[in-house]
Amino acid sequence: MKGDYEILVRLRERDQYALEMAIHRYSGYVAAVINKTLGPLGTPQDVEELASDAFVALWENAFKLRDNSDLKYWLAVVARNAALKRRRKLRYEEPLEDNMLPDTSPEGPWEEREQSRMVRQAVDGLEPVDREVFLRHYFWRQTVVQIADEMGKKPSAIKSRLMRGREKLKKVLKKEDCIL
Repeated sequence: MKGDYEILVRLRERDQYALEMAIHRYSGYVAAVINKTLGPLGTPQDVEELASDAFVALWENAFKLRDNSDLKYWLAVVARNAALKRRRKLRYEEPLEDNMLPDTSPEGPWEEREQSRMVRQAVDGLEPVDREVFLRHYFWRQTVVQIADEMGKKPSAIKSRLMRGREKLKKVLKKEDCIL
């Protein structure tokens, strides 16, 4: 395999083999970046399409890149930005699945089952975006920055939604006499 500089020089000369070399070298990495950015809403077709778009952008913009450009980094930025744009366009809303909240199975003591039911009901009552932020942070253990990146929002907005969600849950659970 040739280095990034040689690939870039050959891309500028419109050598298709250079593009094939870049695809061979970086396609897995680009797909991983896209997959991570899209998260659970990404389909294999989305990943393939956005990866192809990133390599087309490389072909079309090779003459604009500096000689010392890191192609891997450049492709990752292009792919991530395209995936974030796609994610915002889809306005993804995360469903509340049974395995995301505490177990409400009949095997546990009645109090625990009732408490779990109340928590589930309170979380279900949150606005869809607030519920998604709450679940991502408290049940999936994502950081505020991860959530902001994946949802296309600012970290300060995520912090506000978490605070608002906690307050709503506190009120609902207090009203129901659910002591956690």
